Formats: sequence, C-alpha cells, structure tokens
Amino acid sequence: MSGPGDGTAPDRRVGELAALVSAITAVVGLLLALFGVAFVGGSPVNRSVAAPVESPATATATATATATATWSASAVPTNSGSPSASDVPEGWRRVGEPALTVVFAVPDGWVRRPAGAIQSTWRSPDGTHEMSVKRDTSSGATPREASVGQLAWYRDTAASSMAALKAVTHTTRQNGKDSLWLEIDYHWAGQTEPRKRVEAFVAGSAGHVHQLLFDTAAGPGNLATQRELFATARAHLLIDRNAP
Repeated sequence: MSGPGDGTAPDRRVGELAALVSAITAVVGLLLALFGVAFVGGSPVNRSVAAPVESPATATATATATATATWSASAVPTNSGSPSASDVPEGWRRVGEPALTVVFAVPDGWVRRPAGAIQSTWRSPDGTHEMSVKRDTSSGATPREASVGQLAWYRDTAASSMAALKAVTHTTRQNGKDSLWLEIDYHWAGQTEPRKRVEAFVAGSAGHVHQLLFDTAAGPGNLATQRELFATARAHLLIDRNAP
C-alpha cells in the first residue's frame, strides 16, 4: 500500500519538463520575432548561391572588353613580320614587276588587268577579290604620309567613285620596318553593295612607298578569305627587288 506522497513525484517531474519545453519555445519565438529569418537554406534571403551578383556597370565593362578583344583579334592580319623569300604556298605563284622593283605572290588562276605605270592589278576568276601592288611617291616618302594622301583621294568620291567611306588605320611591321595598313569599309557610288579594302604601306628606297591592297565584295565568307589572302601576300612581298 502506497504512502500519501509516493504517487505525486512522477507527475511533478512531467510538469517540470513541460514547463521547460514551453520556456524554450517561448525564447526561440522571441528571438525569431526580434531578428527575423535571416537565412533560408543556408543562403541569404532573395540571393542565389548559383553565381555572384554583378553590377550593371561591371557587366557593361566586361561585354565591351570582350567585344573589343574579338574585333582586334579578327581584324589584324595574322602575319605582320618580315616577308619570306622561300617558296610560296601551294596554290600561289611568284610574280616580279621590275618597273615597280617589287616581287610578290599571286593566287593561281588570278587574271592580270591592264598594267598601269605605278601599279600591277590582279582579279580572282569570279571577280570577288582584286589585288594591287603599287609603288608611288606622290603622297610622301613615309607610310603615314602615303596613307594619309591615299585616304584623302579615296574620300573624294568624284575621283575615286568610293562613297560612305569609313576607315581605320593600324600600325604594324612589314618587311622588317614600321608600317601602316588601312581597313576601309565603303560602297561604290550609285551602288549599295558593301565592300572592304585593306591596304598596307611600307617605305622602300629612293623615297618610294610600296602599297599592297585587296578589295573585296563584303559577302558571306568573303572577308575571312580576304584576311587570309592579305596575310599570305604580305608574307611574300619583297620590295626593292627587280626579279623573283
């Protein structure tokens, strides 16, 4: 038979435990009310953990830098050093113009147009590309003077028939010398088909400046071909030479 206090001890312990749990719950609720839910799933609220947030200014600067790098890499010819006197690549042949004191390479199948006093011009079989090699003194004895004078003539539509002309001047090396090349976008007067002309200027002897240009209808794939043609021709341009 149990005494008067034996049946109340377990009930008292259960009550104390319930009171403790209730107190803990109250404290947690108070903390949540005071500070709010600062994190969800280990990440700040309204913030993804997939990638860092980039400001609009940073995003714009990154895009601009990428576009500039892409433009520069695609625009500059791959060969800008000294030319080679070795055999020309397969599909090309070497040509000499004693009157211009220049030796250069021309793609097989290209047709020579009527020669001028200061230049030699060649056209691709389909008429898409045209190449000219020139030796001149009319605009000055340095690549910069010659390029400025040539560009001024191009801008005179009445003389050149070139319209809506936009030009960029690039510095480079050609035949072991400081040189320039022009990158020109335009169309013929009275026409709308876009064209691109690339033209290198390098100083020769006796105050002459040698020029190498390619002119191309800017259709699909044509400009990539033009860059390859320009780079190969520059690599095999030999100035102040009378024969191959």
